[in-house]
Amino acid sequence: MSTMIIPVKNTVKGSQSFDFKVDKGFLEEFGNDFVLDVDCDVHVDEEKKGSWIEVLCKIKGTVVVECDRCLDPLPIEVDQEQLLVVRFDSDPETVEEEDDNVLILPEDQTELDLGQTVYDFICLSIPIVKVHPEGQCNPEMMARLKELEPEETPERNVPFSGLKDLLNKTNKKH
Repeated sequence: MSTMIIPVKNTVKGSQSFDFKVDKGFLEEFGNDFVLDVDCDVHVDEEKKGSWIEVLCKIKGTVVVECDRCLDPLPIEVDQEQLLVVRFDSDPETVEEEDDNVLILPEDQTELDLGQTVYDFICLSIPIVKVHPEGQCNPEMMARLKELEPEETPERNVPFSGLKDLLNKTNKKH
């Protein structure tokens, strides 16, 4: 159960701040198996603005994933800010909102659980390609990969190679 719950109703105009800690246990709540470890601080600033609330999430820390090349742990620094706008509606299911950073909550909801949102922000901060900088991968694994590399790359049969030859012949005639 997430402990990142903030009040969203009956808050006075102005701002409030909340601080949370994200660790491996937090990720296990979501069944995460691709992040090896995490140590992040989450600072949340909530500001009531008339009929809506702005929630600014600042996430800073380290996420450890597996290197795609050598499979060793790879620490990735996380430092991001995301702004959420919380609006209220009597029937939030009927509201069509195309902005992912706008949350529509039922009018009677008094709290907002930011757990899933923070989890999503952390996962989205991980790059698609996760590799150590050049020369920092596990040397044993790199040697093994070098052994398994084919000696010659076979010539590829490119379906348009005939057209390229035809284009070259045409250009020579002109």
